[in-house]
Amino acid sequence: MRIIPALKILGVFWRMHRRKPAFLSFNVTNKCNERCLMCSVWRIAARELSLYEIEKLFIGLRRHGIKVVEITGGEPFARKDTPEILRVLDRIGFLLTITTNGTMLSGALIEQLNALKGLVQVAVSIDSLDRGRYAAIRGADMLPAVLGNLTSVKPDNLSFPLKVNFTVSRLNYRETSTMLDFVKRNGMFLSVFPATRGSGFYHRGDDPSLEPDEAERREMAGVFSTLSRLRKAGEPLWEYSGFYDLAAEYVLGRPVGMCDAGTLYLDLHADGTLAACADQSGLGSLLDEDILEVLGRIPSQSERLQTCAERSPCCYTCTFNLSITADHIADFIIESLKVRANFLIRRFGAKKSAG
Repeated sequence: MRIIPALKILGVFWRMHRRKPAFLSFNVTNKCNERCLMCSVWRIAARELSLYEIEKLFIGLRRHGIKVVEITGGEPFARKDTPEILRVLDRIGFLLTITTNGTMLSGALIEQLNALKGLVQVAVSIDSLDRGRYAAIRGADMLPAVLGNLTSVKPDNLSFPLKVNFTVSRLNYRETSTMLDFVKRNGMFLSVFPATRGSGFYHRGDDPSLEPDEAERREMAGVFSTLSRLRKAGEPLWEYSGFYDLAAEYVLGRPVGMCDAGTLYLDLHADGTLAACADQSGLGSLLDEDILEVLGRIPSQSERLQTCAERSPCCYTCTFNLSITADHIADFIIESLKVRANFLIRRFGAKKSAG
């Protein structure tokens, strides 16, 4: 597995410490071959930036301090030139993460991803290991294809960590320990975060089947509290333990306060509109305006973000996880080193048993 240069990582932590924008999520396309209950991106038609426009915009974003770019969608690989987009961003010098539903992973694609020098991780969204439940949550009966693609990938041959994104709702929270066992057996990591409900947002859904009752909320909070303890113990969980503690409060309906949307984190829509976060309307189009002019509008969003935090809060890893990690960078590093050490010990043990 490739080691990301320490100076790049330190640069990210330094920006986080200073509460400067370091992370950007980029929807390369809104198109998707699934219809998830907790997402609305696939419902929104959007113009897609050309490769030339992407390169021009991201050279500017790099100059203004963005260090880490998450490539997402929709389903990013529904856009045929996404591997080329990744190569362009890698050449510019970004650290990269990818979020995909895994339906289009292939040996040829994995080879292209392995060649990216700045790839930090690839996340595959799997919200159940039960075929019927997966289809009900994600709107498509594609679990066999996803698992087939994953089992054909040999973690030892990857230059990047592979992880599962598990969005927890009342429909699947009892599967959390099963999902953790799954990633451990397959040499992967796990991210767990609560489904966020609401209408009029990009990354939310208002399907009533996602709404937990009070007893389910308490059980879900217990799941997140357990995840916090397991992360501290070195289990292969990706997020800082404090995020799982925060998620426990969130599912109980308690206030979680402000995040650092627009401060640590920005969102770029498929059409080139820059926003403070994935659930906010745009600050302006980077195609039509200077980047500094658009970024200069972030302070004017404070009232809107305050309203969001009070009336329709989320608990996404892209915002709240970054916020709480920025407050506890040393703890995060210590936890992560323990997780990585245990991961390598398990891998060595598996090799020894197989040999």
